[in-house]
Amino acid sequence: MPDTEKLIQWIEDGKQLGKVFSFNRNGKLIWSSVGIQKWQGIYKVYVDEIEEENMDAEKYLRDEIKKFSNLVEALKFIEQNTQISLSELQICKGQKIFNPNF
Repeated sequence: MPDTEKLIQWIEDGKQLGKVFSFNRNGKLIWSSVGIQKWQGIYKVYVDEIEEENMDAEKYLRDEIKKFSNLVEALKFIEQNTQISLSELQICKGQKIFNPNF
């Protein structure tokens, strides 16, 4: 598990960090993706959530990219608005969570 200092360094180096995971909400299995990347001076956070039963139909409960001018705000958003802790984020090798061009 990377420490916060290491996470910050990876993000500042332009690496995309994220995780795909599942959790239960009101008895339903929810799949979520959370990603963060510094892109052209802006910190972008991607979050999606979908009930497992709606995956084929791609009916997302949430599918958004938020932009932040500073890293503290971006990390705070992840902590307060997702079901993941910062320590669970990993460098995305190969398959990315989101395209930062959007």
